[in-house]
Amino acid sequence: MSETELLALLRELDDPERLEWPLNYDRATVSLAFGGLVRRLETDFGVQCEFEQDTQDSSEYGRVRVPAEATVCGTRIVVCVSRFGSLAEVCADIPGASLGTREACEEGYWTSPTSPLWSARRPNSAT
Repeated sequence: MSETELLALLRELDDPERLEWPLNYDRATVSLAFGGLVRRLETDFGVQCEFEQDTQDSSEYGRVRVPAEATVCGTRIVVCVSRFGSLAEVCADIPGASLGTREACEEGYWTSPTSPLWSARRPNSAT
C-alpha cells in the first residue's frame, strides 16, 4: 500500500466530527476494557495502581501506573491506552522511554497480557 493510500485509509477511519476518536467509537465499551486492564494489572502486580481515563481532547484514552516497588526492576511502569483499537504503549518510568514487550519479557520485567510470552514470565511468578 502506498503512503497516499494509507493516509486515505486512515482518514476514512476517523470520526469526521471528533478527530480524537475513531469512527463508531463506543465510550462505554472502551471504559469497560480499560477497567479490566486496571484490575488485571492490580491483581498481577499485587498493588493498587494509579490511573486516569477518558482524557479530554486526546487520542489517548487513559494511563495506568504500576508503582516501582511492585516491579522486579524497581522501575515504575506506565501503560498508555489509545482510543484507536487495542493499542497501548508500555513505558518504563515515563512515556517516551519505551520498553518494548519483547525486551521487557527478556529482561523479566513485564509483558502484554495478550502476548504469547505472558505466561512465560509473570510478575508474581516464582521463576
